[in-house]
Amino acid sequence: MQFEKFLADKKRLDSKGLCVEVYEKILNDRRRIERDILNQERRKEIEKNRPPEPKWYMLYDREFSKELYRNRVALRPHNSNQAYLETLRDT
Repeated sequence: MQFEKFLADKKRLDSKGLCVEVYEKILNDRRRIERDILNQERRKEIEKNRPPEPKWYMLYDREFSKELYRNRVALRPHNSNQAYLETLRDT
């Protein structure tokens, strides 16, 4: 109710401009949140599909099997895994 009175008030200068600024602020906050969520998901996907670490074959712990899997994925035909990682990269 007060908001409608605020908009209808002719004495106030640029009341609609202030409303537009508020909506822009809300939209920018939502865009920032969306960007953060997308970047988190992108990082998860990149970590899942990244190539193995250098000298992964010398590991003696649980990480060896993970790096072995990454090596097998990295060797897919036609370099498809590398092409997928390129599409995930944020330019």
